[in-house]
Amino acid sequence: MSSNKKGGDERFLRVQKDPRFWEMPERERKIDKRFQSMFHDKRFTEKYTVNKRGRPINQTSTEDLKHFYNVSSSEDEDDDEEGVKSKKKKEVKEELVKVEIEVKVEKEVKVEKEVKVEIEVKEELVKVEIEVKVEKEVKVKVEKEVKESKDVKAEGPPSERGVRVIEEDELVRYTAAEKTFAVRKGLPVYLLAASICQGVEEQIPHLTAAYVHPDTFLARSLEQHAWKFDRVTGEALVVVHIGTDDVASGLSPAAIVGQMEALIDRIQHGHAEPLYVAVCSILPRLVDNQRTMGTVRDTNRRFHELCRRKKDTIHLPTGKLFLHHRQIIQNYFTGDGVHLNVEGKKVLFNYLKTFLWHFCKHS
Repeated sequence: MSSNKKGGDERFLRVQKDPRFWEMPERERKIDKRFQSMFHDKRFTEKYTVNKRGRPINQTSTEDLKHFYNVSSSEDEDDDEEGVKSKKKKEVKEELVKVEIEVKVEKEVKVEKEVKVEIEVKEELVKVEIEVKVEKEVKVKVEKEVKESKDVKAEGPPSERGVRVIEEDELVRYTAAEKTFAVRKGLPVYLLAASICQGVEEQIPHLTAAYVHPDTFLARSLEQHAWKFDRVTGEALVVVHIGTDDVASGLSPAAIVGQMEALIDRIQHGHAEPLYVAVCSILPRLVDNQRTMGTVRDTNRRFHELCRRKKDTIHLPTGKLFLHHRQIIQNYFTGDGVHLNVEGKKVLFNYLKTFLWHFCKHS
């Protein structure tokens, strides 16, 4: 036996005697091509005639090596590379699909926004067209009224919007809220009001009588003050400005309007000739909160409807005088936010004077 073979045998025998050799797990371990010669080089080959238990066998050490080791082939490496490439390709594809979905969603959102904007623009155009149409109709109506009233004398202050006044000898035809009143010129005018109208006699000196009662309510006026108009004879006008304290007391709009209707019926009861009643709006005040402001708006709307259906009754929208863009004008009230100051009373009384002039030529 050659020295090389003998040395190989001795090394192999040493390996076999090492207990770790027999403790290796029963699975193949890959080794690269540099060591593949161990599977066919005779220096690493030894024939066995018996096993470790003394039983006869016909086996070589090469078979044991193949049992525990496996040479990695180029195909395996190629398979690994293909697997990596396939995985990367799959990830790239998934990323592309994700990007496509995001782009599609963004495009849909953009289209939805454009459609929404287009709808809003169309609605705004329709709104503008309607406003223009209404403005034209109002203009035509005003021109028609001006043309029909060319013969009317140009006396006194201008009438309020939506009011038409025509003089005929001793009568004044006053039209407002689709109702026309044929009123005798210079008829007696009475005022029934709360403290908000204190000092009215100085601004409207020719009133027949002014019954101003501080802190009064509609129910109290019905019980204690309405009888005073039983003494009125002939055609006359009663201006009623009550209701602010009723709102502050917490009454509902329906209850306030019901009491106002009862007061109107009591004032007009038993009169052979017309006894006109002008109902003033409840004024908003700085001390009003959201609830009471809502009550004021709803009550004034109901006052308007009440006067439209009742005979010889007219609604005066005095509340609008104290609002600007739906906000209360603070300069018209005293520091407590409850009472009108001098400027506020001037605005209210000038409005009443203008109304009386156009309604019955009361100066």
